[in-house]
Amino acid sequence: MPTMPPIPRYKEFHAMKTTPLLLGLLAVAFAPGAYAHTIWLQARSDAPRAYDVYFGGHAGALTPYDARRIASLRALDATGADVAVTRTGTDDDARISVDGDADLIVFGYDNGIHTRTGDGPSIKAPMDEVPGALTATNAQKFHKTVVRWGSDVVSTPVGQAFEVTPVSAETPAAGAQMRVQVRIDGVPAQGIHIGRGEDTRDATTDAEGIASFVPVAGHNRIWAGRRLQVTGEPRYTELSYEYSLGFDVP
Repeated sequence: MPTMPPIPRYKEFHAMKTTPLLLGLLAVAFAPGAYAHTIWLQARSDAPRAYDVYFGGHAGALTPYDARRIASLRALDATGADVAVTRTGTDDDARISVDGDADLIVFGYDNGIHTRTGDGPSIKAPMDEVPGALTATNAQKFHKTVVRWGSDVVSTPVGQAFEVTPVSAETPAAGAQMRVQVRIDGVPAQGIHIGRGEDTRDATTDAEGIASFVPVAGHNRIWAGRRLQVTGEPRYTELSYEYSLGFDVP
């Protein structure tokens, strides 16, 4: 499995300040294409502690993915200790099983570098390997599934490069605001939009990286994303982060 690339020097990509129409269509101005998608887990109804890995984008559509690009996968119990996780399935249809009682599942997916030479489709290769390359985006996806609320592990950052964490470990209530905090490299990040999916924008993080979200009864998934401009990196010019936080509410 590939490892996560080192994070280069970057600055916020100010081109994300665009028209309201484009914001609504592209969810915070993420470029179209294979890197404008989110990874998440969905519990299987036919097996306890088992999950399917889904990859998708706008309007709830699912997209094929390369399961070999799963870069990190952990399950944590109430004390923060690792619980064994088993991966099964095929290269384009991953499934996981947690071999014990876990409160949190943490997931990372390296969607690779996508290079553009013009108006045509992107090429999945670093820009220093593509003749005529103009820009390239390194697309990294992150996810958490809250299996069980109540322990501090739910509200404690685990060190993902781009991370969304509930402020409280208490079980959220349907129709009541819950707060989440967004961090980049462990630092609270202001101005990050969150919503129910890539095509929504329900709130924006404040100076402490905190935003409020109103969950519904049943399964919820919070989306967040940020694109960063990179300097001093020959392989790509932009770093794209997307996140999904999944949890159930009674």
